[in-house]
Amino acid sequence: MTDFGAGTSTSAGAEDPAGSRYMDELTSRLLSQAQEMAAAEAASEAPRSEELDSTTAASLETFMASLKAHLQLAPEPWNEERTVRRRMHNWSTAERHARIREVVREQMRQAAHGTPHGVQPLMTTVRCLHASVAQKSYGTEKRFLCPPPAVNVRGSLRHAEHAVPALFMQIQSEDGERFSGEQLAALDEAHQARFTELHVTGTGKAKSFRLQLHLLARREQEAREAKRQRIDEHDTSASWASFDSAPIGIISKPSKKSAKARHASAHITSNASVSLFNRINSQTYRTKYLSAHEGHLSAQSRAWTAFRLVLLARPPQAQALDVDADVLTYGSTIVLVDEVSGATTDPLLVCKVDRGRILPPLGEARVTLDDGTLADESYLYGAVSQMQKIALMRFVPDPSRAEGHWERDAHAPRTYLCAGTPLHASAQHATLRHLGVPPPPPPPPDDAHALPLTYVAAKPAAWDGATLDDAEDAFCWTLVSISHFEYSFIDVDMLDTPNAPPGVGLALTPFPIVTTMPFYDTNTHKVAMTVQHFFYDAHVLQSLDEPLLEHMEVWLGPLGPLALLTAPTPDGEQETDVAVHLPPLRAIIDAGGSSPQCTLPLLFVRALDGAIYHSGRQVACQDLVAVVRAAGDSRAAEALKKLNVGLGEQAGAQELPPGSVWTLRVV
Repeated sequence: MTDFGAGTSTSAGAEDPAGSRYMDELTSRLLSQAQEMAAAEAASEAPRSEELDSTTAASLETFMASLKAHLQLAPEPWNEERTVRRRMHNWSTAERHARIREVVREQMRQAAHGTPHGVQPLMTTVRCLHASVAQKSYGTEKRFLCPPPAVNVRGSLRHAEHAVPALFMQIQSEDGERFSGEQLAALDEAHQARFTELHVTGTGKAKSFRLQLHLLARREQEAREAKRQRIDEHDTSASWASFDSAPIGIISKPSKKSAKARHASAHITSNASVSLFNRINSQTYRTKYLSAHEGHLSAQSRAWTAFRLVLLARPPQAQALDVDADVLTYGSTIVLVDEVSGATTDPLLVCKVDRGRILPPLGEARVTLDDGTLADESYLYGAVSQMQKIALMRFVPDPSRAEGHWERDAHAPRTYLCAGTPLHASAQHATLRHLGVPPPPPPPPDDAHALPLTYVAAKPAAWDGATLDDAEDAFCWTLVSISHFEYSFIDVDMLDTPNAPPGVGLALTPFPIVTTMPFYDTNTHKVAMTVQHFFYDAHVLQSLDEPLLEHMEVWLGPLGPLALLTAPTPDGEQETDVAVHLPPLRAIIDAGGSSPQCTLPLLFVRALDGAIYHSGRQVACQDLVAVVRAAGDSRAAEALKKLNVGLGEQAGAQELPPGSVWTLRVV
């Protein structure tokens, strides 16, 4: 992630940053000149006494303090709240640790029991959903990201009292040079922002790019007034945090003659998060996305939903192909699960779309390709690739088959999920279902940007005796997998001043990121992991010319800071190998509520201002004996006591009550 210098921010109640920097530089230059003059005099004259040198130094220090006071620039408008507030970096070590423990305990309580109505959660979570791939651009054309990246923020963000929190997203290429795509957006009332104007151009031979999200601290200005404002490449003072996505692949559509993709990542897999969108006449402005809301499916132009794709069954023809078992193939039966509500669609058959025709997976289809050859089963039942068009047929089970067999009723009419105006009176609304709950009634068409979806029968399209259907645009859905990046933090130094001027706090990034799965060593009771951006520049409050690198503190819930060892990785410029010595089991259990099972978050803390970063990992402890006994198996619980398993003396297990068998793992 890009490192925005924290030195561009100022402290609450402090002087203007430009004036402060100017005076620091002036002081440094004058002191340097005074030292040079003193050295020259010492070389030509007799040495002076220590008392005289001390007196001169004290006088010079007094003079410089007076000069700085006279030349100081006008400070920011006085604010009583900021004046009486103590910044974290002015606290003693004991005070800072006590404050962090208090904040972490409250955050854990909120995570366990929920946040009271009207109270902002202490931990801010920034989550961005985006497509895993983007289609390759040619020439000067613009390929907009579909679906558009969507950001959701839970918790508070820095912003002035009368300003809307603003987000800025841009596209960064493999070599770090930005593409033309960038957009400014404001959080709406639901704390969401969508970037509908982002596009990838000038890709050339590039194979991937990244999304970079900036949190902007803007002074008394509505973000909507500057919809396409750009950030100067050399002025990052407006951004107080920035987050990067993982690389997003740039792909070309695979040949329709073969379902083989160049990379396995180009395939859609079971349990993947996916998005589907429909486009009429290949016109970008007529793009609508499959969306779920209050139990109904709709085609939305302003919103989209990430669905979990659950693979129920694959056709027998696909079993003979060289395709992994979890890869989605044509002819498969699936359901789409709304990841927010957990509701599911009806079972759907994935049908291939080719040259304006839908190929139902009926087994007898024979299709002639453009070169006159007959399509084989790898074409008709091969793997579904990213960005390919599909049709979704409503699955009607064969009543003569036993329950659990996924065979379609050959006599049932073929109906498809349709994003257009219903073509026939027999069209049925598409709904989401919860187990045991009847489907809700169809919604009224009162939203011009939302079109309720229906199942509609397509017109037959005979072709060389094969059973095909006419693929109108309303029946065709483009399928793409969805990725996300998520960062959680607590801006401790700003908790007491939610509406402070944006430049008051230090920049939160670069964000420390765990790049390897942490490993717990039972022999040493240590957790080993590799962390990116584990060191930060702490010179911003000390007016040093050279960077002063300090490492993050590591906390386990309210326990910390923990003892640790660090070593640079041999091949990573910004990565560090970290070994953390965990607290004794008794302390971990007490911090987790003294229950047979407890989970504590693994946190990084920046001592400079108390900023808390969630590592995305947690340490879970459980008493196997108590867990097995609670499950009703007392015999197995007694057997566990005799096996002498669990943690030993290094973890402090001897301090626990006899008869318990504790384990620890990082999740």
